Amino acid sequence: MHDPVLNSLIRLIEKAPDVTTLWLYGSRARGDHHSGSDYDLAILFREPVKDPLDRRLRPEEKALEWQSTLNLPEDRLSVVDLAIAPIPLGVSILEQGLLLVDKAPEVRIVLESRILSKWEIDYLYHQKRFG
Repeated sequence: MHDPVLNSLIRLIEKAPDVTTLWLYGSRARGDHHSGSDYDLAILFREPVKDPLDRRLRPEEKALEWQSTLNLPEDRLSVVDLAIAPIPLGVSILEQGLLLVDKAPEVRIVLESRILSKWEIDYLYHQKRFG
């Protein structure tokens, strides 16, 4: 990769003990971004969090932490936890995103299977049945 921000993010995440997986998705993954585009990132955490508020805030806290570490503007990173993302977004990330860090493939594969199964069972069934 020739993107210094992305290279720095990869190095940060490779060292982060609580994050196992990183995908880049959106305009930067597609290659149709401009200089001011944000970085759309999906991550997996090593351990789940039980408290719903903590679970929801954790990716946003990571975005703020990484933006501060890399001296980026506050709106430059958009981070979602793929384990709790809406199924349509998860499918889009898996189909179109770029897998950049994969420290626990066994965890990633289980989550990918769960997302794709839910997509097939819930979304595709209803789409076929109800249009």
